Order: sequence, then structure tokens, then C-alpha cells
Amino acid sequence: MPPETIVQKQLDTYNARDLTGFLSCYTADVEIFNFGAAAPYMVGIAAVEKVYKDIFDQSPELHAHLENRIVFDNKVIDHEKVTGRKGVDFTEIVAIYEVTDGLISQVTFMRQG
Repeated sequence: MPPETIVQKQLDTYNARDLTGFLSCYTADVEIFNFGAAAPYMVGIAAVEKVYKDIFDQSPELHAHLENRIVFDNKVIDHEKVTGRKGVDFTEIVAIYEVTDGLISQVTFMRQG
């Protein structure tokens, strides 16, 4: 399966606020970083579940619009415009997803807005 397939599923389940489907896109030991940070700010699927359950519960109008996607080897780089996240009208992000054995194993976020 090409890496963009699981990343697209992750985006679709994020937009549907489908926590179970969303979590199924990640490895059990996923690491999530802010760009430039040496250490991840989230490690493991339980941490992802806790954070995104809160986001999905608090964001009835949540939607990420894909502006651009680059696929390079096992990396997928998405430029997204996110609206309705926990009361914030608009956030612009770049997410770098690393896919290992068909699941997202690492994410690095750059944020703006």
C-alpha cells in the first residue's frame, strides 16, 4: 500500500471525528513532534487517543482541508488548512508523516495561524 493511502485515511477519519478509525492509522509507539524539537511531545497511541478524543469532543465543526501533498519515499508531507479546532477559526499546518509497515509511525507538525 502506498504511504499516501494511510495518510488519506487518517485525514478522512479526522474530518469525520472518527476516533477509532483515526487511531487505526497509527503504530502503537507513534511519536509526534513539533518541528525543530529534539523530543516528541506525544509518544504512544494512548497519548494520541487522549489528545484527539478531547479535540474531537470539543470541535463539532472540525475540518482539515488538504492544500497540497508531496510523497517522497515513505514520507507524506501535507499542507493543510484546519478550521473549527477547539474554537479556533483557522490554523495552517504542514504535517510530515512517516509511514512504517503501512501505518503512521511519526508525525512532525509545523503550525501557523
